[in-house]
Amino acid sequence: MQVLFIVNEAAGNGKGKRVWLQLQQQLTITYQVAFTEYEGHGKEIAKQWAQQQQEHMLLVVVGGDGTIHEVVSGVVHNKYVIIGVVRAGSGNDFARFFPSFQHARQIEAYVRTTMANTQMDAGIIQLGDKWNEIFVNNAGIGFDAYVTKSINTSRLKFYLNKIGLGKLSYAVAVMRGLFRFERFDVTIRSGEQEWQFQQAWFVAMSNQPYFGGGMKISPAAKADDGLVDITIVHGISRIKLLLVFITVFFEKHTKFKEITFLQGQHFDMSVRAHQVDCHTDGNYVGVVNQGIPIHCTVQQNAWQVIAKDA
Repeated sequence: MQVLFIVNEAAGNGKGKRVWLQLQQQLTITYQVAFTEYEGHGKEIAKQWAQQQQEHMLLVVVGGDGTIHEVVSGVVHNKYVIIGVVRAGSGNDFARFFPSFQHARQIEAYVRTTMANTQMDAGIIQLGDKWNEIFVNNAGIGFDAYVTKSINTSRLKFYLNKIGLGKLSYAVAVMRGLFRFERFDVTIRSGEQEWQFQQAWFVAMSNQPYFGGGMKISPAAKADDGLVDITIVHGISRIKLLLVFITVFFEKHTKFKEITFLQGQHFDMSVRAHQVDCHTDGNYVGVVNQGIPIHCTVQQNAWQVIAKDA
């Protein structure tokens, strides 16, 4: 079984490099390695290798959620590539739900013995005719994307990662943005059903429960059920929103009347605002303008991950 490591040494502000160096010293199997050098490079590497495959290969990502997003984007619907992950980011939401490797011995045991894998869904979000992207964990429009943009343009995450508190960067960015973000109205449709929400904070589209470094925003979300879960936070004060974020860690946010959960295979959305930020798997992708249709759906059995008991 061919093994390729795709390593993002910059993940977690250098954690990726440290994790890889330790892993490299422990590996005794034959493998190849490729290092990402710029945003989007992980997708290019994965796609190039996937196109060459005519037998099963294990592609191990050493990085965070952003790198995993890129790699999976490059191998969707490839029947030969199996994804494994060694967590090396700051949030690591992927590894909270999907199976991942903890150390070199697990990787070597998988290659030599099990070769078992599980088929997983991928969410798809399409913004008009501008772009079409998958999401492995979640995508979102509104406050969560606004916070993502703040994190990506701030040095705060860098300094928190230095002291091992990178996951707190999301919470701090939430506090900073709480009094700056402008709420918006949104209409969501699925089949013949329609919902209208005023003063929405965000619309989170989930393929698995976690986002923002461990917040279980969509507790019912599963990556193998052929459904996408949508969480809408709307009509809530700024102070009460802070309480919502606190309760998410304990799954108590489901009791708030200002939070609506939807589940289905296809959703169409439109916002009433000048512009609303958007992200996929924690990668800021730009803004949604009023009148631009947003389509969200799910593709079943889109990629393969190592089996849970591997």
